[in-house]
Amino acid sequence: MYRECKKIYMGQTGRDFITRYNEHRRSFRNNSHTSKFSQHLNEHMYSFVNIHDVMQILQCQKKALHLNTMERFCIHIEAASNNHLNDDHTISPNTIFDTILKNLPPIN
Repeated sequence: MYRECKKIYMGQTGRDFITRYNEHRRSFRNNSHTSKFSQHLNEHMYSFVNIHDVMQILQCQKKALHLNTMERFCIHIEAASNNHLNDDHTISPNTIFDTILKNLPPIN
């Protein structure tokens, strides 16, 4: 998100990317709790910056089971290192994901 903050918010959307970004931005401006990402920015007094500095598309595909699994896996990766901003109810133990993570080569 920002150089001084290493936390990650992971999510999927069926809407245009810019539309989702604008929803986060509106939540930030209104200091509402409709976006965990914006809530984190407000709580830590970060500014809301350019879309390209804070958001990245990891995968594009139709909404379906595969996309849901990929989202859960990406959240699981960040949760395993206590690096997530997602709601805790989106995180659950998953031995398959843990096994995959143990067998991945280190990222440098």
